[in-house]
Order: sequence, then structure tokens, then C-alpha cells
Amino acid sequence: MNLPRHKLTHDRRTDRLVVLWFAVLLITSLPAHAIAEGTAASEYAVKAAIIFKIAKFVSWPKQAFSNHSEPLTLCLQEDDPIATAISALDGKLIHGRMISAKYFDSSRHQNHDDDPITSSDCQILLLTNTRSEQQLALLDATAGQPVLTIGDSDQFIDRGGIIGLEIEKNRIQFAINIAASENAGLGISAQLLQLAKIMNSRNGT
Repeated sequence: MNLPRHKLTHDRRTDRLVVLWFAVLLITSLPAHAIAEGTAASEYAVKAAIIFKIAKFVSWPKQAFSNHSEPLTLCLQEDDPIATAISALDGKLIHGRMISAKYFDSSRHQNHDDDPITSSDCQILLLTNTRSEQQLALLDATAGQPVLTIGDSDQFIDRGGIIGLEIEKNRIQFAINIAASENAGLGISAQLLQLAKIMNSRNGT
């Protein structure tokens, strides 16, 4: 018996979602000790893959982009060791937009007078190699804007960051600051929330 065309379309869409969902589960459950086993499984490559998968479960408001063809810009410090792994994401699609990596000199962003990064510069701000005072300044500058901030320092969530990557019990995991994401106007899929440690205040507590 031939299935209705709309049923086939629905099944294919469901299959794609299932594949994506299990990809996230697989990546976030990778043992940390496996990270160092070769270039393909390096810590930076794994983190870059996690960032890519996480972004697929985040939605940005329309005002985060100037037009429908504008890329999804991921900003990170130019000398961040993860830069090479992140560059491999260039051109990949998230919600129909190509990822474009943009590099900045974090020494320029230490206070409000130093040309702070805004949502017009990037939609994802990766802060995995910035000093404490620089990180605080950048988080403060982007607070309330549709910018997904991602970091891996112990205090990142407490400082108002949205997603904190961490190694816990020999596994890479992540925490989500719900209050900060709502303040930024970002939508986070319930499926992603089920995988994360949830923090629910402006300061991550």
C-alpha cells in the first residue's frame, strides 16, 4: 500500500530530527579522556562540534539580522586555540543561514569605551580564552542583546553567560542560564534543555 505523500514528508522530517537529536546525545556524552586521542577527536574539535549542535537548537529573533541572507556570525578571540576548529564550521548551515567566523582582539574590549561587541557584530560570542576582566566587559556589553554567549570558565554562568561548557565526571557537559537567554530574547529548544544543567537567574544561581 502506498503511503500518502504528506505522511512520507512527515516521516522524513521526523527521521532528520531523530538523527540530529542522537548526534547531540552522542557528542555531549563523549568521555573527556577520548578528547586527546588524535586531531579528529581533539578537545577543540569536540567543543566546536558541540557548539554547532547547540546552535541548531537555538532561535534568534528577527531583529538579530538585517536581512534574510545575512550569515550567522560567530565571534571569537583571534588567538583562541579553538579558532582552527571553529573555522571548519564556516559555510555550514544553521536555520538556513551560513556560519561565518569573525575574529576580534579582546584587548580592545576591556570597558564600555572600547568599541564593545554588539548583536550587529555577531549572533554567537565565544569566550573561551578571554581574561576575567575582558570576559566580564564583553558579557556586560552584550547583555540583553540577541547574542548567544558561550564560555568554559568556572564562573562563566555566574557572570551572566548563557551557555557554559564544562568537563564533569570525565564527560563534556553544558549548563544553560535560562534567565540570561530570555533576557537576550533567544529561544532554546526543550530538547536541548533536557540535556543541560539548568541555571535560572541573571547571575546563574
